[in-house]
Amino acid sequence: MLLCTELIVLPALAVKSRLLFAVNMETRLLVLLVCLQVFCTAGNVCDFKEKQHLIQTLTRKLLKATQDDSVPNPSIHIGLRLAKYHNHEMENTYLQRLRKERESDFLARTGPEYQKEPVTGLLALHILALRASCENLDNQTGKQLITQLKRALHSEKEHIATYDKPLSNYYQYSMGILALCINGKKIDNHVIGRLIQAERRKKFMHHDSQSVDTEAMAGLALQCLEQSDFMYTDQLRTDINNTIKSLKKKIIESRSAEGIIGNIFSTPLAVQALHAMGQEDACSGSAEALLGQAEVGTFHNPMALSLLIPVLHQKNYQDIANIDCSDEDNTLTTSHSGLNQLGNEIKVTFMVQNIGSTNNEYEDTVFVPQGSSLLEVLKTAHKEKPKHFAYEIKDSLWGPFLSSVNGITADVERRTYWQILKDRNIHLMEGIADYKPHDGDHIILRLSTW
Repeated sequence: MLLCTELIVLPALAVKSRLLFAVNMETRLLVLLVCLQVFCTAGNVCDFKEKQHLIQTLTRKLLKATQDDSVPNPSIHIGLRLAKYHNHEMENTYLQRLRKERESDFLARTGPEYQKEPVTGLLALHILALRASCENLDNQTGKQLITQLKRALHSEKEHIATYDKPLSNYYQYSMGILALCINGKKIDNHVIGRLIQAERRKKFMHHDSQSVDTEAMAGLALQCLEQSDFMYTDQLRTDINNTIKSLKKKIIESRSAEGIIGNIFSTPLAVQALHAMGQEDACSGSAEALLGQAEVGTFHNPMALSLLIPVLHQKNYQDIANIDCSDEDNTLTTSHSGLNQLGNEIKVTFMVQNIGSTNNEYEDTVFVPQGSSLLEVLKTAHKEKPKHFAYEIKDSLWGPFLSSVNGITADVERRTYWQILKDRNIHLMEGIADYKPHDGDHIILRLSTW
């Protein structure tokens, strides 16, 4: 019922208020009843009532991720806050970890530091996490964080004007706009305009492919702006509305016959965006795909799970603005699952390649226990031949990623990164700590550009 109420109050009555004003009371009641029937039917497409046990299990799994020693991830906190079930003590403890390990760095940043290492997306997520916990962002610290995000977006906008690309990427740029909008802050017209122009010029790409994640985040940001009370110009509002329509169309056209939008990991955010943009069949086909993959353990990465949990609880990032912390179910506890059992040994061959080359700079074959991650393969290779193979990793919200191989370091300014492929042309959708190679796999570590 909450979903139906939101849909009717926001788009139906707001858009049709002038029309309803002109008809008599009986007709108004009839129209409202029709709207209730239509929108509640649409909401039922996202109804996961029969899978409540699975949803609670997945939510407990995300809660358990707050106990990890890894760098705290604001997306995990947001995912938990958009769930129906809570553990306030564990959520509050995790929030304090976020504040302790992140805020001092955010507040200390100056203009040149944004250029060197942009943190637009991370700062935006942090602010959204605070808002999701009903934290006061009108105090001194909150105002400083908001100001820093505005500065970050300004630096991104200037970089687009000069180099035709943001300092980070349009996904983070969109998230920055969303975080300000969710917190009721007016955003510079030129910042919004750059995002609209990027969509028109088909800049939401990952290599040569359409980036569904970026389209979804941009859609969430622009939909928030479209519903805001600020007096943006008529032309800008028209441009926002047209861009929302374009993004919605692209996301829908990206949905496969199996219900997957982009890939399985981009599907949850895409469904969130379609839901926010008023698409009646936002979950159509995708619900089955997401539940099926969740049941077989595909969403074991906490970052991926944090984007799925809101969908399973019929929420999206825009709902952060309406969270009421005063009356919540506080019965969620962590589950205790056993460690994965490792089986027989498997053989994995991996190769190292440089930019623009298909020749192997280095090649090796290692044997590891079945069920080992790719990261464990690399550890074994280094342990066996430390003088011939070395690597470095860095932490991210999605887990560790490869930053250097045999002394060659990925460079953000040159837009290089270590790409991981299987069998020469299959891009791995999971990170090095998540992907578990099969016996006989051929893995390529290739320095590439983005």
